[in-house]
Amino acid sequence: MRTSAVSGLVTYVRGVTSGLEEFTTVDLEVEEAPATVLILLDSRVPTLPEYPLLLTWDEVSGWALRVETDGEGGTTPVCFLGEDVLPEPSAVQEFLRAAVRGESPGSIEPHAFRWPNAQDDLERRLELFQDAEHR
Repeated sequence: MRTSAVSGLVTYVRGVTSGLEEFTTVDLEVEEAPATVLILLDSRVPTLPEYPLLLTWDEVSGWALRVETDGEGGTTPVCFLGEDVLPEPSAVQEFLRAAVRGESPGSIEPHAFRWPNAQDDLERRLELFQDAEHR
């Protein structure tokens, strides 16, 4: 992923987390495909209150909510946002809030929006987030 796209991804993730009250850690992995983002949350979903909740993104499926199931970083998906690989940050925030309220805001099946490292417009779209920050 080009440096400007990585900067755009960082800006995009900041946009998502700026509206979240309870997150503890953000981790981006862009060196290996697929590019991923992991946001560890203090929130829980009502049906699985004993499991830590994570908001994750990858360049293939977009955003998902996952729970950590084994105490060693293994996760299981709860639901996928499924609108677009890069939905507006406010849509991601509402997706999380709906799940924490006990709603079923997404799909139980992952979407394959694209292949990792596909020659499409993802990097350009990410760069737009970087450009928007500097205006």
